Amino acid sequence: MTTQQTPLPPSRPIIDKRISLELARIRVTRWLNLMRDVLGPKVPACQIPRAVYISIEDINQLMGTYKEVDLKGIRVYFGLAGEDHIQPANVTELRGMIVPVLYASEVRPHADYITTDSTDSNYTDIYDFTAPCPKFCDEESELYVPMPENAVS
Repeated sequence: MTTQQTPLPPSRPIIDKRISLELARIRVTRWLNLMRDVLGPKVPACQIPRAVYISIEDINQLMGTYKEVDLKGIRVYFGLAGEDHIQPANVTELRGMIVPVLYASEVRPHADYITTDSTDSNYTDIYDFTAPCPKFCDEESELYVPMPENAVS
């Protein structure tokens, strides 16, 4: 017996998901304020995580890898690299781990697709091809807002 999946409503066109530069800058500033509050003055402003970069080549490869399944998007989980370092975790080690998201069922319309291989622990559907900012920043970007005044440089 074949079960039929209820189709999801069509997603909004990408143009409807745009926000203003002003709103984006407000959100970035709110993020920086929160990070300053959480991290305190010991972490220099130049080390506050601002963004992660994902190349279009990686995005296209991911889309091509999951052609045979009902790929709905990706989910980015934040984590800190440097697990093999002796020093404590550092915010500059922020990474985004990419996971394919599939339509599983009406109850779970946005399910992570994570498989593993018991013979190879690195063979999963979890990808780390992000480059963090700071380090890989566009300091001329309209969204590279200055640190809030209460920030320590």
